[in-house]
Amino acid sequence: MEQFKYGPLVYNTTDSDEDSGNYYWPGEPPVGYDSTGLPVDSRGFQCLDAQQCPLHPAFTATEENTEHNEALGCSIPTLTSFNTWFEDAFIKATPRDLAFFILRWVNFQKDDHAATSALYEKYAKLDIDDIIDTLWPSLKAD
Repeated sequence: MEQFKYGPLVYNTTDSDEDSGNYYWPGEPPVGYDSTGLPVDSRGFQCLDAQQCPLHPAFTATEENTEHNEALGCSIPTLTSFNTWFEDAFIKATPRDLAFFILRWVNFQKDDHAATSALYEKYAKLDIDDIIDTLWPSLKAD
């Protein structure tokens, strides 16, 4: 059986022949990908919960799971809120990984989203590591 992937997720399902993945999808097994690159089941439904998974492009961060980021000048999801989902899914992610996934989430937001605009206006010429170091100074590699 083909193993389906999305970002850091490698799907394991009840039908999987092996346990080499890191994400256990409880629904129908993926059979392909949609136009956004998300795994879909045989009925065409996405195999990732948009309401709960912060990796889903349509995920909406709640106000209690965001904080003001001084460097961007707007609110973005917290590292803790992303980490909670990863822990609940039994997936290890470093704080820098979480920061990367938050930036990825910001990139998926609509063009009029304040974080997306600020990210492109202020940091378009930096590489990803420099952006993470700027937005989360406490994560700077020594």
